[in-house]
Amino acid sequence: MAKRQLLISSVVGLLILIFPLLIVAFTSNDNEIKDIARSSNLHKFQEELWIKFKHFERKMESEVTKLKTKVELLEAKVLEQAELLKECNSCSPTSNMFDNDMPVDHVKNVRPLAKTTLQPKTCLEALTSDPSLESGMYWIDPDGQGRGDNPIYVYCNMTSGSSSILHDSENSTDVDHCFDPGCYSRQIKYNATLRQITMLAELSNECHQSIQIDCFDAALEFNGIAYAWWNDRNGDERYFWSGTNNNLSAHYHSCQCGLEGSCVDKSLLCNCDSDLAMELSDNGVITDKDLLPITKLNFGRTIAPTSMSSYKIGRLECSGKVVLNGMPTSCQDLWRVGYILSGIYSIKGSSSRVETVYCDFNKLPGDEGLQTWIGYDDVKSEPVYFNVGRNTSYSTSGKAMPFEQENLNVGNAFDLSSGTFVAPCNGTYFFAFTSYAENSYNSFYFSLNLNDVQITNCYTPVTTLYYCNMLYTVNLNSGDQVQMILQQGSTNNAIFTGALLAENVF
Repeated sequence: MAKRQLLISSVVGLLILIFPLLIVAFTSNDNEIKDIARSSNLHKFQEELWIKFKHFERKMESEVTKLKTKVELLEAKVLEQAELLKECNSCSPTSNMFDNDMPVDHVKNVRPLAKTTLQPKTCLEALTSDPSLESGMYWIDPDGQGRGDNPIYVYCNMTSGSSSILHDSENSTDVDHCFDPGCYSRQIKYNATLRQITMLAELSNECHQSIQIDCFDAALEFNGIAYAWWNDRNGDERYFWSGTNNNLSAHYHSCQCGLEGSCVDKSLLCNCDSDLAMELSDNGVITDKDLLPITKLNFGRTIAPTSMSSYKIGRLECSGKVVLNGMPTSCQDLWRVGYILSGIYSIKGSSSRVETVYCDFNKLPGDEGLQTWIGYDDVKSEPVYFNVGRNTSYSTSGKAMPFEQENLNVGNAFDLSSGTFVAPCNGTYFFAFTSYAENSYNSFYFSLNLNDVQITNCYTPVTTLYYCNMLYTVNLNSGDQVQMILQQGSTNNAIFTGALLAENVF
């Protein structure tokens, strides 16, 4: 307030000093004053002078009003910054807020997380624990609290749960004039360590980063020579500017218009590659999370006075959560779904066998010693086998034959009264059936049915052998039904046997 009063007083004092000078300026020409004095228009001259003075006065009042408005805005900004600093100091860890000297101007809407036992690893995890959170800047710790690098400061979109990492190249930046490939380079500085960024990508279902290149007579690739590229998280050169490296080539070059077939020159893969003296743009979104973030940009072929090129990179944004389909296959899978206690675990091995490993969760994915192989687990399924029989006459055709004697029924998968075996689990099963015809006057015909569909049979015509044997191995799913169906003839002696050979654990 004192500053504003001092400013107003200074302006008023300036007006007092200027006014006499204006009088002198308007009356500095003695000859003109004499002419006016001798004329009858002296009164008119005074009116014109008064009008000019009032115009100047209104102009100065307008300038004073603008200055007052600016002062008020500055005071409000100072108060806002003070509140943000106070709020940030109350919620931040002891680490420096911005690594790599990233500009503080990027920070807005600072919102501390509620104090919880563990720092969230992602914004989605924070949102899940407290759905009332609003979008803004938050601290997260992708590599886990109390280990690895310090927590990082990110923008959380609490509508989608995505985490965005800020950097120093979000505004449009001009490329210097030079000719050789990659003669202009810029390192991208992120508000996070590369280790934390990598862990965030490991935890997320997807990550992406946008890039926009504006060009005028400045090709990215010309006559088979690459003049521009970006470096991935490992420092490797990449020449595609949208999507993923689909063809796995180290020199794969394409832009979004090339993927869509909509470039200015249909024979090229980027608009800028046309090298035309006109304003062009290539916009793309890189979605290969195993390569992101963009760590460095390199441009060339801008030596001509008319050549111009500029770029703008979006924030690295990661969203979603990795979901395992089936049993984990590594300690890395266990880490992704939240395991933090080191110890011995069972995982699905490369040969679909259960393997025992030691997971050291003091280390992170990519660190040596995270997983130590111990050996195989001898996983034994619950045994399933049966042996049943019948020694009385049976001649009902087209239906499952019931049995009378239960010699074995381990696992209780066979029902005597209905003659039905129900597979208790997925796996490979073996069945054997033997029966004798009750007489030789009719054909003798049995079938083995799976879910009411015949899968094999035994047929004995009249005047030939009077018995039937079947051996069959089949893969069954849990709940599948197997039955013996008498199709023709009759029997008074039958034995049916079955067993689970191997359970399909996975």
